[in-house]
Amino acid sequence: MESLLLTDGGRREFLRGLIRMDGYEIGVRVELPPTFPLCLAKVFIDSISPRVERRPHILTDGRLCIEAESDLLLDVHDPWGILRETLVRAHRLLHQILTGDRAAEFARELISYWKGSPRGLPVPCFVAPDDRPRLTKALYFEELLLAVADDPREPARFSPDFSRLPPCTLRNAIYIPIDPLAGDPAFHPDKLATLSELRKYVRALPSRDGRVLDKLLGRSGKHSPLVILGVRRPEGERALVGIQFHDTRGGHPLAHEGNGGSVEKIELQRRDAPFLASRGGADPHLRGRKVLLAGCGAVGGYLAMALARAGVGSLTLVDGDVFELANTYRHVCGIARNGMPKVFGLRQEIERLVPYITVSPYQQRLEAFLHERPQTLDSHDLVIAALGNPTIELELNRRIWSSHRNAPALFCWLEPLGLGGHALLTHGRASQSPARGCLECLYDHPVRGAALENLAAFAKPGEAYTRDSFGCGGRYLPFGDLDAQNTAQLTARLALRVLRGEVEGAPLQSWKGDARAFLQAGYEVTSRYESQTGAFAETLAYIRPDCAVCQT
Repeated sequence: MESLLLTDGGRREFLRGLIRMDGYEIGVRVELPPTFPLCLAKVFIDSISPRVERRPHILTDGRLCIEAESDLLLDVHDPWGILRETLVRAHRLLHQILTGDRAAEFARELISYWKGSPRGLPVPCFVAPDDRPRLTKALYFEELLLAVADDPREPARFSPDFSRLPPCTLRNAIYIPIDPLAGDPAFHPDKLATLSELRKYVRALPSRDGRVLDKLLGRSGKHSPLVILGVRRPEGERALVGIQFHDTRGGHPLAHEGNGGSVEKIELQRRDAPFLASRGGADPHLRGRKVLLAGCGAVGGYLAMALARAGVGSLTLVDGDVFELANTYRHVCGIARNGMPKVFGLRQEIERLVPYITVSPYQQRLEAFLHERPQTLDSHDLVIAALGNPTIELELNRRIWSSHRNAPALFCWLEPLGLGGHALLTHGRASQSPARGCLECLYDHPVRGAALENLAAFAKPGEAYTRDSFGCGGRYLPFGDLDAQNTAQLTARLALRVLRGEVEGAPLQSWKGDARAFLQAGYEVTSRYESQTGAFAETLAYIRPDCAVCQT
């Protein structure tokens, strides 16, 4: 490569030269952006000889798409090395463009090429792509397309902005899955915006889908028809693009008897649940799972939010308390819902931040809730207790074990002053019947007639660890926000494994924190805390063969 370092009007520096490869001679220009060497240089293609008409991965201004910020690790002390890395990537991509499957590359990059009106914004799209043609709905305000959705209620659920709009007009739109790569080795995104080419792709549908589509085309209405194309990419998933037909005469432009019409590209912004969940690291398969969470305090609040963000589709919240200012620094809602019942405030916060979830709040104590709804324990996939009340949790444990139909249950609790936290699974999956081991196994009398003690405890039993702010009714367990988050995260990870069917047995998991604040307060730790060598432990050694609850 011939190279020359110049200054273009004092604004930028660039190298210009030729690359010869695979029988082509390529004129390139390499520019150093102002942020160089914190980024790769920019490579522009000035010419390719012999001429190549359609070239993927090259933008309209000639820039080659070689950047992939997520995998960049650059040595800023070696700018010439970064320039070499730029050219290596450019050479590799040019070889792919000139000798590879260009149609596949265009299908892979379809969304990048599908731009609507320069002044228009992408249209929110709540259509989940699949492999069958079907009717969907378009929402219009007068003649302005606002959204397209399989369920016209989804836009308002997704964003309050939609619910504040005047009533929208609903019109039929058609979703059509196509696979242009199956029959067109010269595919280019522009062909989808050409009526004659688009008809070829649509007519290549399997005969069964073609018959379905013929019926749907007759139901699209008299207004400018809207079509959502689900274009199969080389990896198998589908990209969504929209087409609005105008100036139609006779039937639908894609129908056999259609006479024609003009085509407008519609750029879509995908907001469907499968896309958002997969893109954000959530699990789309958890949308059908139901979790009952008893206790919406510091741990329960973070736990509910974690499950929602993981993709769980239905949460039942049970708690009789109201948010107070004292909750501010260790609750996921902070000061935002002060004075509200916790279940309603937490529901608002979850629905404000996470779409596609149903939250059912019950402002009452768990005992009353179970008394009124005795069948609820077998109507959920998982029950979680974050009450901080061992007496009520032991009663819940007994109820869970009263019927084999009841759901698995998770109990979680905190130690004082950052000493640690615990999560116990019970009534979980086993080969024949629920795995033995439960919360009752953890509690024992060290001496006949003495008080019950939790065998998993890190803080030595027999002490009162709660503190007093204002006398009776003002007592609280001292722990911080990060302690609540750690325990919620421990429990949430175990809960997700349970919901995916990945856990057998009844594991007790614990995280071990720093004891300095606890010891400085004059307290003592247990031998279990001292014997735990790592920050995290899991055990089944607590299971008692004589347990009156899980061994009967």
